[in-house]
Formats: sequence, C-alpha cells, structure tokens
Amino acid sequence: MKHQLLFVRSILIAVTLLSSILFISAGSSAQTAGANDVVIALPFENTSTSREYNWIGESFADALSELLNVPGVIVVSSDERELTYQRLRLPVTTLPSRATAIKIAREAKATLVVLGTYSITPAQGEQAPAEVSGTARVIKVGEGRLTGELAADGRWSPIQYNFGGPLQTLQNMQGRLAYQILYQRDKALPFSLMQFVERTTKIPPRAFESYVKGAMTEDGEKRVAYLQNALREYARANAGATYSQAAYELGHLYFRQYDWKRAAEYFSKLQNRDRHYPEAAFYGGVAYWQMKDLVSALGTLLPLAADVPLTGVYNNVGAISVQAAREEKKPEERARLLKQALTFLERAVESTPEDSLARFNYAHALFLSGKYGEAAEQLSPVIEATPQDGQAYFLFAKALEKTNRAEAAVAADNQARLYLPAYATWQTEWQKSQTVNEISPRLLMNFNRSGYYEALVNKIRKEKEETPGTTAQELLTKARELYQAGRDDEALQELRRTLTVEPMNAEAHLTIGRINLRRGDQDAAVSVLRTAIFWDPKLIDAHILLGRIFLERGDRGMALTYARSAMQIDTNNQEAVALLRQVETGAR
Repeated sequence: MKHQLLFVRSILIAVTLLSSILFISAGSSAQTAGANDVVIALPFENTSTSREYNWIGESFADALSELLNVPGVIVVSSDERELTYQRLRLPVTTLPSRATAIKIAREAKATLVVLGTYSITPAQGEQAPAEVSGTARVIKVGEGRLTGELAADGRWSPIQYNFGGPLQTLQNMQGRLAYQILYQRDKALPFSLMQFVERTTKIPPRAFESYVKGAMTEDGEKRVAYLQNALREYARANAGATYSQAAYELGHLYFRQYDWKRAAEYFSKLQNRDRHYPEAAFYGGVAYWQMKDLVSALGTLLPLAADVPLTGVYNNVGAISVQAAREEKKPEERARLLKQALTFLERAVESTPEDSLARFNYAHALFLSGKYGEAAEQLSPVIEATPQDGQAYFLFAKALEKTNRAEAAVAADNQARLYLPAYATWQTEWQKSQTVNEISPRLLMNFNRSGYYEALVNKIRKEKEETPGTTAQELLTKARELYQAGRDDEALQELRRTLTVEPMNAEAHLTIGRINLRRGDQDAAVSVLRTAIFWDPKLIDAHILLGRIFLERGDRGMALTYARSAMQIDTNNQEAVALLRQVETGAR
C-alpha cells in the first residue's frame, strides 16, 4: 500500500467550519454532548478469508472521516491519520489492537476512536450477491473503554454498532453507521438518517469501489486501470463530471513516474472547490515547469499563492517568475516578472528564514535586479548552511565583484572553482556577457501538507476571532451582495463567517444552497436547502428551490410535496403558484 492511500477528506478543526458549504450546520444542541469531540476513524479489519475485499476496511475509515464531520465534532482526516502513523513509525497497513488504537488516537489528540471488523460472504451466482456484515465500536480515549450507557443495575453497558447487507449497498451502510454513532453521542442530533444516506450515495458504487481499490494497490498498471474506471463510472452517472479524487490520484501516479504531461492533465481537472485542489495546483505547477511551460505554471500557482500561505508556494511562484523574466525579451514585462519574483521570494524568506532554497532564489532575483549588495547578504547564510554549494559561491563571488569587494570576491570564486563542476563554462559566459544564465531557479518539489493544515487552521481561528465584532446580519448582507455580483467564492467566505456567529441562520444556508445550485451540484444544494428549512420551516424560497430541483430530476412526488408546502406558506407567491401548476400539469 502506498503512503498516499486516501487523501484529505477533511482537516483538523478547519473542516468543522468548511463542511457547512457541503452539508449542514447545527445549533447548540450538537455542542452539548462531548462538545468538540475529536474523532479518528481507523481502517476496519477484514476477518474473512476473502483478501480481495480488504479495500472495504479503508473505505470505512475514509467515509467516516467525511460523515462524522458535523459541528461539535472535529474529525482527524485520512491524511492526518497517515501523518500520525508516520510519527509513531507504524506501517500504514497496520490494523491496530485496542491498545495501539488508543495510542494512535492520543498522538492525534483525539477523544474518540472508531474501529471495527467485517466479513464477506462471497457471491453465489447472480441471484446471491456478495454480502458484507460487521461491527463497529467507539472508544473513549481518555477512559480507555467503549462508549455505552449505564444499565439499570449501575453497570456500564458498551454499545456495538452492527451493519450488514449486499456489497452494492456499502455506502448506505456507512451512512447509517455514521448516523448511529452521532445519534448515540447526541440524542438531539438535528440531522436525519436520510441526509447521511444521501451524502454517501453521491458517488456511484462502482466508481467508489474502483477508486478505493486503485488507491490501495501497489501495482502501477492496476492502479491506473482502477482509477480510470472510477473516472468513467463517475462521469457516466454525473453528466461527464470529473471524479476529483480519482483524478488527483492519477496525477500523483504520473508525477511520481515523471510523466509531467499526464500529471499536469489530471491535476488540472480539479477545481478550487475540491478538497485536494491546493495540493493538485502545487504539483500541477511543478509539472508545467518541468515541461518548460512557464505561462501555465504561473497561471496555476499564482492563484494558489493568494490563498495558501506556504513558503513552498511562494518560493515556486518566485522561482518560476525569475526564469520567466530571464527568458522575456520585452523590458517592461521582464521588469514586471522580476518585481513579482522579488515580492514572493521575499515573502518566502520572511516566512521561513532558515530555508536556504528560497533564500538562494531571492538572492538570484536581487542579482538580476541589479541589487548586488543585497544579493550578497542573502547568499551568506545560504553558504553557511550548505558550505559545498558551488552555485551559491559562484553567484556570491559575482555579487561581491559587482560591489567592488575584490578580496572577498576572489575567496568566494576560489570556492566556486572547488565545488562547481561547470565552473569553466559559467566563468566563460560571465566574462563574455556578465550574465549568470546557467543558474537554474530552485523549486520545492513536495507540498508541505502538514504546514498547509496548520496554516488553514490558523486562518479559520483568525476568522473566528475577527467575527464576533461583526453581526450575522452585516455578514449576510455582504454575502448577498457578493452573490448577486457572481463572486461566489467570496460570498461563501462571508457565509461561513455568518454561520460561525449564528449557526442556525436559515438564510445563510439558503444562499449556500443557491451557490451550490449555480455550480451544478444538486446533491449539495438539496442537503443545505433542507437544513435551511430545518431552521426556518417558513423559508418559502428554500421550498420552491427544492421543488424545482426534484422536478428537474423527475421526482414529481417530492416536487409536489415542496410545491404544496410553499403554497401553504404563501398562497399568493407567484413562484410557488407557477411551480405547483408545472408539477400538477406534468403529473397529469
């Protein structure tokens, strides 16, 4: 099993707030039972002899990491779980005992850990499909015992969650299991079982199975075949849409094989609303750079730099800008690119002063800008950290030479002769043109995933700290204006802040539903519109939108239900009247 089994579904703390876009927000009732529990779901153990179904165990961990994600519950994502295994030096294939599970949970700072077992009854012809049956348990980490209830005689009665059914209903089982776990935790859970089931069945079963198998296998050819099949099955069921997780996995596969063209192709399929978008954009930018497509590389990384405050992102944008500036013939454009390089590289150095790679690139950009003294200052700590860096010595020597520090320049040049194999070629070019075009910008090749989580968490915390000074109504007004202007991403940011102040704000959920609908994500729209109605049953616009969605889907029964409920709220509402007439006419 590769180290990238199933990538980020959610992140610690941040996802609790972000999930309101995709699902629902709860009120204070969800906070009363173990407020802010931190949950980690571990892969379930296959107790049968059918090893070909081992993928199901990982799918439970991945699905529950998504489904348990509700306000009041902080979920340790699959990626965070993998990093925890690495810190404990455990193989990612480990199926832990209860003691090891508690150790993993404590390392991840979790208060609850979910683990389970399952068995497979193989198919017996077409009339008897394969069956899955199993049990799940939840351990209270602090107490080291299973969750449960006090019996009448005062003894602790642990709870075991049973599941089972045909394999093709696996996602349905996972949705029901998540609901049962959350309901046991909080009997006032404001979510219906159907909402959980709807979330799990958004991905077609065949696509889901192929994706999980592809993510788990070590065989490169099988991995490609499974993931390609997942993409096809998903596109077939979703009008040609892209299964972003499968595309992301394929991008990584080709990236590791140095197939830059295919890597960039699959990474570019992800949109900024996808969970893996930051990492995909980072690696996509690197792949374009490897293909010497600097325009596409910058086009991919520049938007990312605005949202992801990571040294590696800043460095790569700056480094590629340096290379683009060197190749640019127009003086004005060259100056713009150099200024861009300096801006991002200075930011990279300020964020991580000990990063020699970013500091070298910054010195390079300063040198090209004619700021030789500043370039020399930046190179001194680079040489101190990497005393055999021939390129750094060469650039240092030329910067010193340009600032008339002859003795120091000769000393640095001698070190360059010693550690730079291509010194003679570079020196000839320098004497001829006074340029350092042989020096290549240095890119960071690995996305700092843990740093990204930390940065995003800090961003969310900062937003929470800033939000109390603003009323929910003010935030909502701003969100409406942004929505009307078509600036959906910015509107969603304000709506998240609104729900931080007032989780039960029905209009905020309504607007999120409208945005999801405008983006073509009907499933997400249905879920969040139902939440809007939960908090305000008389919100007529939500009833009307739901009626229209179900009418478009061909579900006239549900469309009629929402049309009639809208009419009960306001018999004179013209949109409600038109919807009811359309549904009834179609029904006849």
